[in-house]
Amino acid sequence: MDSNDNQQPRSTSRDYLDRLRESVGTNRDTEGLGTMAVGPFIVGSVDAINGEDGKEVAEFVATKHELKQLARYWAEERIERDFYWFVYQGTGSSEWRWSAYITRRLNRLSEVLGLEAMERVWDDAVASYRRRRKISDEDWRVFTEGSEEEQEVWRKKMLEEEEKMAIVASDKRKEQHQREKS
Repeated sequence: MDSNDNQQPRSTSRDYLDRLRESVGTNRDTEGLGTMAVGPFIVGSVDAINGEDGKEVAEFVATKHELKQLARYWAEERIERDFYWFVYQGTGSSEWRWSAYITRRLNRLSEVLGLEAMERVWDDAVASYRRRRKISDEDWRVFTEGSEEEQEVWRKKMLEEEEKMAIVASDKRKEQHQREKS
């Protein structure tokens, strides 16, 4: 047997370009993030990642300005997911897919836009997220650099506040229901 029989064919730049062309309409950032069957159930179906909404659209080429806006969107998504984990300490298969996908999208945008532009994107995303969520300087400090003890105390306080708000909302719904019955 000739030693060349076991070798893989050499990949050329033409092969690479052909693979890229063939991938258009799919999404290169979704590799390994598909659904899987677990008994009679399908796990990991996230339309924006591995469904119809996750397909790339070759007919529309984004401008650099639009890519910066897209980078800001993905940066805020990353912060949202990280903050959710920080507060609730829980995750699932969909969250895992989102996390991997967001990282891949941000990495690709960083390659296109460059480090300096991405630093501005991150600064804008943090400011926007904090404004929208009304996160104080101290809360942000605990989230980003607090000790485990500080984070646990903060988490407990936050969950207690959420519980109180849920009770108030429930009481209001009961009162409304009673008025509607009268």
